[in-house]
Amino acid sequence: MAKCINLNRTTVIILIIFFSLVSVFGQTRKDNLIVFVGKKIEVNYVERPSSVRDTIIENNDTIIRVRTSMDSEYLAKYKILQLVHGSYESDTIEFTVFDHYGKPAFSKYQTVLLFVSEHNGKLYHEKYQYFDLYMTKNGKWASPYSSRDYNHSYKESITVQPEKIPFTEEVFYSVEKMSKDGIKKSFPQPYYKIKKKRAIAVYGNYVEDLFRLKQQTILKARGIY
Repeated sequence: MAKCINLNRTTVIILIIFFSLVSVFGQTRKDNLIVFVGKKIEVNYVERPSSVRDTIIENNDTIIRVRTSMDSEYLAKYKILQLVHGSYESDTIEFTVFDHYGKPAFSKYQTVLLFVSEHNGKLYHEKYQYFDLYMTKNGKWASPYSSRDYNHSYKESITVQPEKIPFTEEVFYSVEKMSKDGIKKSFPQPYYKIKKKRAIAVYGNYVEDLFRLKQQTILKARGIY
């Protein structure tokens, strides 16, 4: 005789949420995540009526990422130089980008580590998530120390450490219009050397650790990991 299994209300709710997420995201959010080193081909503004909305539900019941009239929409096309996570058959990739501040910040750089998620057959950039990348003397891609990521509210979860990076060419950011406090916060020593109104990168991380850093902070906060 089959046994009758009694589930309390909390357990039922948890199961409903879990199987809903599997259904909506086609397994789990991390299975739909594509992480890659990309070289910019083009990033173009998309003209859409303000009445048009694209909604993607995060794996988090309190966060909904939505295109509103306050967001700009762009279509980005990149050449995949290195696939870090996920699967993608082509060596070029196109995806939609929503940005509240105008043209996506990552589009300023030629080579970046990007995070893209699939939803209902379309690819969307994980909002604001990227690392600008530079070649190192040992033939790898790396990015300078990221104050924003290392000081994320989930920083207690971080297991990776910044390390000295032998960049092929000097990597720096202008600090000419920044206050002393702003420079100290964004480009702290010893990770950066401040010289002639420039923050010169000394420490950073290679691609694999950059991905782990996101996994343990913002991607964890978004419920992907």
